Amino acid sequence: MSDGQEIRESWAEYLRRMTDRPGWSVAKLARESNIHRGTIFKWMSGKGGANMASVQAIATALGDEVGAALRAASSSGAMEEEFDEDLRIIVRRLKSPDASEAERATIRATLKYLADLADRTGRDEGRAAS
Repeated sequence: MSDGQEIRESWAEYLRRMTDRPGWSVAKLARESNIHRGTIFKWMSGKGGANMASVQAIATALGDEVGAALRAASSSGAMEEEFDEDLRIIVRRLKSPDASEAERATIRATLKYLADLADRTGRDEGRAAS
């Protein structure tokens, strides 16, 4: 966007967009994420909030970045507040009009790096246990 504003989709819009992709449906997302179909429909209608575990399960099932799902869930207020204080500070900083886009990008890149590192570590530990 030319004015530097980022357009954010809501949690409901995110879920609709992701389940409208070829090969996807709410039923498939429910199976893949192990989240009840009725819950997903409720979210898609803009009712209720998702907790961190649900957002992560949705993103994993869809093969999408957890950060993208989190941004959608938190930008529309659909994220149930279960963050510890450190995460609340990070979210406040990301939403602050005082934070530069460079600072926001650095925070996002750092979080993505840490999430990817945790995923790799978890996969490596899983292989070692097999």
